[in-house]
Amino acid sequence: MIKKGQIFTLNTLEQQIVKTIATERQLNKEKTGWNGYRTVAKTNDVTLNKVGFGAEFIFCRELNLFPDFTILNTSKSLGTDKYDCIYKNFTVDVKVNRNVNNPFMIPEYAKTNCNLFALFVCKYPKYRFEGFATNLMIFKKENLRMTRVKAFVLKKSKLLEYDNLNL
Repeated sequence: MIKKGQIFTLNTLEQQIVKTIATERQLNKEKTGWNGYRTVAKTNDVTLNKVGFGAEFIFCRELNLFPDFTILNTSKSLGTDKYDCIYKNFTVDVKVNRNVNNPFMIPEYAKTNCNLFALFVCKYPKYRFEGFATNLMIFKKENLRMTRVKAFVLKKSKLLEYDNLNL
């Protein structure tokens, strides 16, 4: 089972799979002029897609789920990006920080009804699992902070282990 602090590394084949999906997602955004914020996507920058899909891929791999290879435009702010996978009838949104010092953050505009969040920290192709948060844990008024944007913020020390989840 996946544990807080556990480190995962994508092997060469997995990196090729992740890069292919990330590239196709980026090309789709560029062709449609869409990046999820209703603005034009940056050309040829697959970094965020690669890091994000890599975490989704690892999460699904470790829990014996099939990752979502869909290539289409989705947006948290428009409500069309609902979750990354379903685990034991719970919707899961996999999140990634590239800065190890950042807490778990979800912008207020990206608030969702997703049941569960799984946070990773990434220095590609290595990922460290930071833990889980439930919807009820993160989306509390007292967790709202002004970061670059207004966001729900939770210290990583408050994230849960798999064994602490009521699944």
